[in-house]
Amino acid sequence: MWYDNPEDEAPKSAPHPQAQEHGKVATNNPFPGSQDPTKAFGEEVEDLPGGEATGDELTALRAKLKELDEKANLNYDRYLRALAELENYKKRVGRERAELMRYAGEDLLLEILPVLDNLERTLAHAAEATEVKKITEGVELIHRQFVTALEKLGITRIAEAPCAFNPAIHQALQRVEDKSIPDDTVVEILQKGYTLNGKVVRPAMVKVAKH
Repeated sequence: MWYDNPEDEAPKSAPHPQAQEHGKVATNNPFPGSQDPTKAFGEEVEDLPGGEATGDELTALRAKLKELDEKANLNYDRYLRALAELENYKKRVGRERAELMRYAGEDLLLEILPVLDNLERTLAHAAEATEVKKITEGVELIHRQFVTALEKLGITRIAEAPCAFNPAIHQALQRVEDKSIPDDTVVEILQKGYTLNGKVVRPAMVKVAKH
């Protein structure tokens, strides 16, 4: 009967051709290279080309290495020298800057000293003078000389009143209610203001008309 021979229950599958070549029965593994990656594509891995370096090649490599080492040492020496020069430059600039700040007022002093000389002469004559007019003329002369010295240094006076109020150069201290004067008009300078080369160093203290 059919169950007398158990081997006849299922037909035997034919071995894989590649497995027959190697004398092994193939499995149903869909990834043939999962067990041995070198045989994933059925090819042997070949050795990379090359071999031991010859004596001439070693000599050339040693010479090249020595050349690169000398260049590296030379560049490092240049770096150290440049760094030292930079530090010396910083120190020199620092000394020059400190000296400049210390004597920055020399030009101003040279302009003001003649004014001081004339003021001292005027005071010396004022002790013996009997006419107030002469003393006043001497003081006015000194005042003009002083203003001229300041102008040479770039110091100028802010415009006199009346003028339009400008918050960039004026500081309002008082308000004047006068409808006969246009609004926001400087009617009086309480303390004069000055600029240095166009920069306001002291704003003018003023009275301003407000309606």
